[in-house]
Amino acid sequence: MRNNRSGFATMNVLLIILALGFLILDAGLGYKLYVKQRDNVIPHVTIETGSEVTLDLFLKEDLIGSGFITDVSQIDTTVPASYALKVKTFGITRDVVLDIVDTTAPSAEAVPQFVFQDDVPEASETVTNVYDLASVSISYAEEITAPLEGGAYDVAVRLTDAYGNETVVNVPFEVTADVTSPELTVPECIYAYVGGSTSYMEGVEVTDDYDPEPVVEVDLSGVISDTPGVYVITYTATDAHGNSTSKTADLILENMPEVFLERSEVYGMAADVLYNQVLGGESIDGFTDIEVAFRIFNWAYHHIGYTGTSDKSDWTIAAMDGFNTHTGDCYTYYAVCRAMLDVAGIENVRVERYPITTSPHYWNLIKINGQWYHCDACDFADTSGFVFMQIDSELDHHHEFNGATVPGRATVSVQDRLDFSELTMRDE
Repeated sequence: MRNNRSGFATMNVLLIILALGFLILDAGLGYKLYVKQRDNVIPHVTIETGSEVTLDLFLKEDLIGSGFITDVSQIDTTVPASYALKVKTFGITRDVVLDIVDTTAPSAEAVPQFVFQDDVPEASETVTNVYDLASVSISYAEEITAPLEGGAYDVAVRLTDAYGNETVVNVPFEVTADVTSPELTVPECIYAYVGGSTSYMEGVEVTDDYDPEPVVEVDLSGVISDTPGVYVITYTATDAHGNSTSKTADLILENMPEVFLERSEVYGMAADVLYNQVLGGESIDGFTDIEVAFRIFNWAYHHIGYTGTSDKSDWTIAAMDGFNTHTGDCYTYYAVCRAMLDVAGIENVRVERYPITTSPHYWNLIKINGQWYHCDACDFADTSGFVFMQIDSELDHHHEFNGATVPGRATVSVQDRLDFSELTMRDE
């Protein structure tokens, strides 16, 4: 019996030792499994905005029983932020941190610009297809202001998102510079009185291809204001970009007459006659300058009776007398025609007989289609009608003059194209 008990005790000891071995082995295996699960979790993860939050971001390998405890479907990944999350792996819960960051610069495409040098587009107009998850501000990399330099070149446009990420897009610019001078029209002759006021801008026209209001300056430095005479004055028109044009005009400075009328009064009378009698109430826009001038001289020829005398104190006096009395001499015809030509906007100057043999004589030189022609409504006994648009070589003995005192005249005759019954001129 003793031997059986001894064997039984030995067996129990062996079983205990074996059980302890298994327990020790299980504990070791369990620890190793714990360490593996612990080291499998990545505690701090950073992703770019717009990325998807997935479990694999936080695990080195996908082990049984792994998953999110936190509901990550509520996370807005388009906005940078930090989140504290919980994950589990094989029954073990771990705390982790998710950082969402924006380090991606905006993207865009250039829109080529074709502009005039004063037209600086908004920076936002120079790019298209702008993309970024955050708001984007658009500006020129370097400030640009008008006028731009002419030519073809690239302009850097900077796009910056709300988190400071930047992209520079080079936008092609083709800039047209203003190199054309203004077009300037000035009267060839201006009459003025010593001591009187003169509107030097009357009859001056200026246009420019880009600048709506070029500046016009008048140089009177060569004029001796208290001495009658013929002086050359210079008009200069300058646009906003410094392009300029200059033209000259003759200033005919005369002594102030003792008696004269305000031009506004004379022009008022002239306008009434021109629009209601000369043009028969029709709009002046329906006539050419030739047709208007033709009718003015025809009206004076037929409505002013020649008496041989007039008040020559000033043309304004003679014109008003002619309109009121319908009588006068050559100076009256000149003055009446001048008043109506001025109202119609047809440039004209006075011509005087030279040399004076028996008596003075006056008539008009008018500018039609860019050329100066002689016109005289005075009714001479030895002529069959009035003079209209004659050149120097066609004038008779009544019209000798000093050509140096008036603008250069046309040299090609138009008499064969004039119709004195219809008061028109045929085209060439």
